[in-house]
Amino acid sequence: MKIMVSGIGGVGGYLASILCANYKDVTLIARKARKEALLKNGLVLHSKYFGEHVAHPPVTDDPASAGIQDYIFVCVKNYSLEEALRSLLPCIDEHTIVALIMNGVDHLAVAQKILTKGHLVDAAIYINSAYNPDYSIQQNSDFARLFIGSDDKEAAQKIFSLIDHEGFERHLAEDIKVQIWNKFITNCAFNVITAYYEKMLDAIFALPDGKKEFHTLLTESHSVARALGINVAPDLAEKIYDDRVNRKSLHSTSSLARDVIARRQSELETFSGYLVRAAHELKLPVPLSEKMYKAIKERLAH
Repeated sequence: MKIMVSGIGGVGGYLASILCANYKDVTLIARKARKEALLKNGLVLHSKYFGEHVAHPPVTDDPASAGIQDYIFVCVKNYSLEEALRSLLPCIDEHTIVALIMNGVDHLAVAQKILTKGHLVDAAIYINSAYNPDYSIQQNSDFARLFIGSDDKEAAQKIFSLIDHEGFERHLAEDIKVQIWNKFITNCAFNVITAYYEKMLDAIFALPDGKKEFHTLLTESHSVARALGINVAPDLAEKIYDDRVNRKSLHSTSSLARDVIARRQSELETFSGYLVRAAHELKLPVPLSEKMYKAIKERLAH
């Protein structure tokens, strides 16, 4: 059984560590400094949930060299998706299952246009993980929750069974769009507000309007989901808000905030840009989301 992981960041690195701990033939796709670090040091995971792990799987920047795969997990940033999928085409035949574990809500449509073979499975992951300067993976939460779903029920079941190992709490979703939007609504608030203020969430909540703005971002993205016909719960925004503000530890930030602070390419368009454009098409006002989107975009342009 041949398995490949493309995108060895916080999510992909954590997933790859679990796969390497349980399967022999796992190939990692990485480039430049990350590839060199993985070849030199191995795939190193420091995890509160899964423990300390080091694996030494094959690493390549040429997916075609690894041949046809049985399973491919795509964990790249959304702005790299098209390039990543095209590079994976030589690895995919009629039986290959491609699982997309990404942010955003439009990646499945992108993949469906590019992949003419294989089976597509979508997923939503809840995890607090990132890569360190040495490209080791740091996972700090006491959970790693994965929702899996597809119109291709057999393919979804195979992915579900493949990752039946310690290190994941996994679920088969009847409607994966709902799970993906549940996460997206959270990200449209958490990622955007931490990027806008360039602060940890606890510092933002200490501001006079911090909690109110977080709540507003949730309700704006929730209204877009409902207008698009996504069957998210009517009280979802309130539940997300209550869960977040009542957590014991609020000293956390987002991948978008880290990228904005570093002034590097980010998933701003994946979260805020997509939401604002969808709202405009629906003629639905999202003033705070639009204000923060424009401010962050202008900041990154300079």
